Amino acid sequence: MRPRGIITIDGPAGSGKSTAGRLLGATLGFLYLDSGALYRLVAWHAARVGLDLNDTRALSAFLEGLQPEVAADAQSFTLFLDGEEVSQALREPWVSREASRVAVLPLVRSWVTEKLRHLARNGGVVAEGRDLGTVVFPQAEIKFYLEAALETRAARRRQEWQQEDSRPSPEEVAAALAERDRRDATRAEAPMRAPHDALVIDTTDLNPQEVVRQCLARIREVLPETRGQEMKTG
Repeated sequence: MRPRGIITIDGPAGSGKSTAGRLLGATLGFLYLDSGALYRLVAWHAARVGLDLNDTRALSAFLEGLQPEVAADAQSFTLFLDGEEVSQALREPWVSREASRVAVLPLVRSWVTEKLRHLARNGGVVAEGRDLGTVVFPQAEIKFYLEAALETRAARRRQEWQQEDSRPSPEEVAAALAERDRRDATRAEAPMRAPHDALVIDTTDLNPQEVVRQCLARIREVLPETRGQEMKTG
């Protein structure tokens, strides 16, 4: 029987949360949960239906009716809406920008928190986001907070758009990330911050495997039953 711990990974965009989360999920056989995908889903679908996010009553009704299907395993977190896979559409740059804006809304944060807690009800989870160790899973056995220099995070984020003809300049990406950092850190509802009991890792000069090795060292201290599992590299 697999261990039933909950592991959280928080931090700003471009710090390496998703890569670390997937590698840890694959290594431990834990379910990988991507909280950002749920915020992007809200932003994307709200734009599709022309929802006025300032209309609290309309937003509440919208969220009540938003029932995505989730297909999650150790390395992927895929969302379906009305039978259609929407994960790829949620990766558009404009969706990420809008997701940061809807994430300040208490109703949206409550909706995402409820979904994540339901998915993690049986434990055995690696969950990544911005308030998972502080708000969503404050009882998590192991918490990490990843950070990196703004220039490094901007370069990583820009690489994701490498195939696009009109990808933004490094300066534009850095400015957008800085604004998102400010918004996430100063929002009234669940601001982004390192949990007091988290291991903070600066990933600026680390590759994903080095980050995961540090995480695994802590995990194996807390969850002895995970010892002996070899790190997956893909």
